[in-house]
Amino acid sequence: MDSLNLFFRYAEAKLQKEQSKLNQFKLYSAALSIIRCGHTQIHPNKAVLFEWLTVRNALPFDYYFIGKHLVVNELVPEDIDLIHEGKSDYEKKKRIPAGAEIIAIDLKTIPELMKDISPYLSSDEDGIDFKYFQAGQMFEFYRHISSPFTKDSIHVKYVFNEDTSEIYFVPGAAPVRTINLRSQKNAERFKKEESEYGRFTTVKNVGYFRFNSFKASYGKKYFEFLNQSFEKLERKEINRLIIDLRGNTGGAMQYELMSYFLEEGANLGTYSIQKPKKGIENKHLKKFSASYTKHKKASRAQHRLIQKGNFERGKVSVEKGISKFRYKGQIIVITDEGSFSSASILACHLKTLCNAKIIGRTAGGSFYSGNAGTLNFSLPYSEFRVFVNPNTYYSHLSSSSNPQEIKHPDLLLDPLIIDRKQRDDFYLNQAIESFD
Repeated sequence: MDSLNLFFRYAEAKLQKEQSKLNQFKLYSAALSIIRCGHTQIHPNKAVLFEWLTVRNALPFDYYFIGKHLVVNELVPEDIDLIHEGKSDYEKKKRIPAGAEIIAIDLKTIPELMKDISPYLSSDEDGIDFKYFQAGQMFEFYRHISSPFTKDSIHVKYVFNEDTSEIYFVPGAAPVRTINLRSQKNAERFKKEESEYGRFTTVKNVGYFRFNSFKASYGKKYFEFLNQSFEKLERKEINRLIIDLRGNTGGAMQYELMSYFLEEGANLGTYSIQKPKKGIENKHLKKFSASYTKHKKASRAQHRLIQKGNFERGKVSVEKGISKFRYKGQIIVITDEGSFSSASILACHLKTLCNAKIIGRTAGGSFYSGNAGTLNFSLPYSEFRVFVNPNTYYSHLSSSSNPQEIKHPDLLLDPLIIDRKQRDDFYLNQAIESFD
């Protein structure tokens, strides 16, 4: 709290003087990052992005993260004239092929650049893994606000077809159309996946759940899906199960799913609304939203439990008779830096209560505690959108002085596979081969 209050006072003093939108954003994002809660975030708006782009101090190609690999994207033809504007014929001939991996920029490695970017991105326990996910589609923007170029020629080191090359670029306009197209496709995919509650199949006598998101993973239809899936596991006598949580940033807590693995009464931790709705709310909160309505209903439900003396500080246990089938076989969980919130707590429960093996990369979210129930509001002058979470959850674990250690995978996997289907097939096959 001392560090947080100190930075708040610093930011308040800086904001006494007029600041550009970009500098305002840096102050707010740095302040929120100190909270060390990945749910509490601020995203750049159009005014901030416009200010960044008008500086014209970017590299002449588009690049983004696949896992922790920084990969060059294919340029759309409409961006060629823009990135070549004001440059010599010699400079216009320089290029890096699409699919190449960038390993250093301006003599800094990618981990070194991410260390510079880290103060402007929120994550649980200040872990670096979720920050890779956060910067995934906006790396050039965060690189600019943390380490803006000050040289006329920027050194870039990359790998393509196992050959390492070095090249210098004159910074200039960013390939805006390419960035917009990639960001739009990613947003559309993310929105589609949020509407799905999961997929289940069997491969080589192995059960396989793929959960891209838990946002829609609750309610009657979801529980019917779970019952049908676990009934199939029992009927086919399958005792090997894979639960793939890559890129799953959370949603509904998966306490009901855990009832298919644990006995009635098993302790799963606590879940409570630390800031329940009480009459008049901050006028800047976005009230006409599903999240706000859900928060109101949950606040009332918690209030009723407290009045009846049944709240028990939000204790959560496996309830009686939720699941018709119980799975007792081997479990492998696949995580990566995008496995967050309810997804990381599910990975925690499966690892520590069901002896599951974890493969992939370190989960971005905490295995111990976090906040949920996202509400958003707009700051009145800058119009920045801020995301806050009034609900608090804890797993069944006691706190640790090293909360990152428990998340380390039993088998680390970090391949650079650009094609999404081939990448999915790789992780599935690696999981199947990892069973005892």
